[in-house]
Amino acid sequence: MPTSKSGRLNLRIAPESLNTIREAAAAQQQDLSSFVLGAALDRARSVLAEERLLKLTPHEVNQLESALDREPEVVPQLRAVLRRVSSRESGVG
Repeated sequence: MPTSKSGRLNLRIAPESLNTIREAAAAQQQDLSSFVLGAALDRARSVLAEERLLKLTPHEVNQLESALDREPEVVPQLRAVLRRVSSRESGVG
């Protein structure tokens, strides 16, 4: 599906930064615009996913903090599995 390229982004950047980005783009065999656009889109998607999917309500933050503050519970089944794995690694049993 063809896309229309009607938007434009102008950016002022220090020469050293520009050289670094050009070098990285060349290492990836991309032109400068494609490299910068790809990196910006990756970061934008990551930020939006975190904002949309991982945002906690104040109530959820309180629940998380309470859970982290509680003493850990011993799970007998997990303790047994860890003992078995530990004894195998040490050659016992």
